[in-house]
Amino acid sequence: WCLSGSRARSAAPGAPAHPSYLARGSQASPGPRPPPVGPQSGPGQTPSSPAGMLRLLALLLPLLPPSPVSAPEPSAQDVSLGVEWLTRYGYLPPPHPAQAQLQSPAKLRDAIKVMQRFAGLPETGILDRVTMATMQRPRCSLPDVLGVAELVRRRRRRRRYALSSSKWEKRTLTWRVRSFPQSSALTAETVRTLMHHALSTWGIESGLRFQELDSQDPTEPDILIDFARAYHQDSYPFDGQGGTLAHAFFPGEHPISGDTHFDDEETWTYGSKDGEGTDLFAVAVHEFGHALGLGHSSAPNSIMRPFYQGPVGEPHKYRLSQDDREGLQQLYGKVPETPYDKPTRKPLAPAPPPPALPPDSPSLPVPDRCDGNFDAIANIRGEIFFFKGPWFWRLQPSGQLVSPRPARLHRFWEGLPAEVKVIQAAYARHPDGRILLFSGPQFWVFQDRQLEGAPRPLTELGLPAGEEVDAVFSWPLNGKTYLIRGGRYWRYDEAAARPDPGYPRDLSLWEGAPHAPDDVSVSNAGDTYFFKGAHYWRFPKGSVKADPDSPQPMGPKWLDCPAPSARPHSPRPPRATLEPGTCDCSCEINEASGRPSLSFLLSLLALLVGGVASP
Repeated sequence: WCLSGSRARSAAPGAPAHPSYLARGSQASPGPRPPPVGPQSGPGQTPSSPAGMLRLLALLLPLLPPSPVSAPEPSAQDVSLGVEWLTRYGYLPPPHPAQAQLQSPAKLRDAIKVMQRFAGLPETGILDRVTMATMQRPRCSLPDVLGVAELVRRRRRRRRYALSSSKWEKRTLTWRVRSFPQSSALTAETVRTLMHHALSTWGIESGLRFQELDSQDPTEPDILIDFARAYHQDSYPFDGQGGTLAHAFFPGEHPISGDTHFDDEETWTYGSKDGEGTDLFAVAVHEFGHALGLGHSSAPNSIMRPFYQGPVGEPHKYRLSQDDREGLQQLYGKVPETPYDKPTRKPLAPAPPPPALPPDSPSLPVPDRCDGNFDAIANIRGEIFFFKGPWFWRLQPSGQLVSPRPARLHRFWEGLPAEVKVIQAAYARHPDGRILLFSGPQFWVFQDRQLEGAPRPLTELGLPAGEEVDAVFSWPLNGKTYLIRGGRYWRYDEAAARPDPGYPRDLSLWEGAPHAPDDVSVSNAGDTYFFKGAHYWRFPKGSVKADPDSPQPMGPKWLDCPAPSARPHSPRPPRATLEPGTCDCSCEINEASGRPSLSFLLSLLALLVGGVASP
């Protein structure tokens, strides 16, 4: 749902506000990949020693379900992502960099059970497919507050709410909507009315009163509401459509305390008949719970569960669950004897009709990311963008998709002409970080997401008039930009702002590269990847020769797709050794024993011992 944060009340004046998980010693930013979780070596106990291998096997076996032969097992990548997810959201502690420690199987099972409780799943303690799928759902970026040990101890207690360490010390709170959604069919009046009802939902159960300030009132409100995109001056940028929905800050003395921000790239709706979009009222009720001091809850009917749950009904009829009421009243007490005088406001009008659809309408069929054949692939500031028609997916540095559903091209890249239906290549320019998008014989330059000026011809980069490109990338070894068309490539010197002489050259100089690749991208680790169809070719850092195992299927490594049943024919020799993070082995279960196959366990061991390379 959100990223919620708090300012410690005893902090020095003028210090910046931090999200609440900083005070608990978690990661300083929700974006970067957490440290690898799993066995670590120490004196006298290395992962590669026999004793270490046995302990690792004991660690992994309890995570694998004793399912029938026909049930799919989790892949090595699933296990790695699952452990990473459990660590990111507070179910497992991050490993101490100066200590060697192994999590016991019991602790891992407890962590999975608590996660399943928050998600409303059967508490099996097994990292099964349903649990893995739940980990991909939109949710709040705030870790789930209470520690695993405390939740396990209280597993039979009815109360499941969690509280922050702060609350408002007054009974009347002011609020104002400062900015409104730009791409929603909801009018400003509808948005204000939804905010009014969402706040009143909490006021009815606590006696708190909420007063809306006029837009001309110079008074600073306690709760300032904004709809914003990407970077919006609070150090916690939004991630585009389908990812993080909103964030709020816990009560406190800092100016940002209580403020609530919604991602303007989401399709905000109210009373949607077809289930499309994100229900603004439901998200607002959740966020205002954080703004009043509530953390997440594992109770089945709680609005404070970490995952987005969809619409919750008519705003004027909605009431908090018992768990939410008890949590609120722990902070602010029960409703006074005198009846709560709910501020009057005219009822909501019927939901407005949807706006006219742009040319890249969501009614267009959404392409399948798992079939490959992308128009362009680019590493832009650490994230991998996969472009296909008027859509794109984003892979975070952690190796997880922002959302399995693609975002729309023209909603993200502001100013890109509507007639541009396909991005053929893209890259981030090395000297200044500008982003270049290519389509046809021209390209556009963006500063962040804002277009800078008119389109420019490819002749500026040294290509013949009328020529187009298949792929563009900047190679960190020499800082030069490479532009590929068919079996030839040109090279451009960004520092000198001129094409290098002696080009084009034959692409075969990149030994093993496919003819006319869909695109080329350089990973955060410095490896170069050529993409074509549903496969990729990896060139190790600084090398112009492809790995002998190339090509490999793209989907399992990059796009959270199932492994194909068979690899395409390749003249290269078959894979001989197991490489961490790129296992394409076939995982089977021994029919006689029902236990995981040796190849699967070896892949897991290699993954935990060696870690996962950055994409």
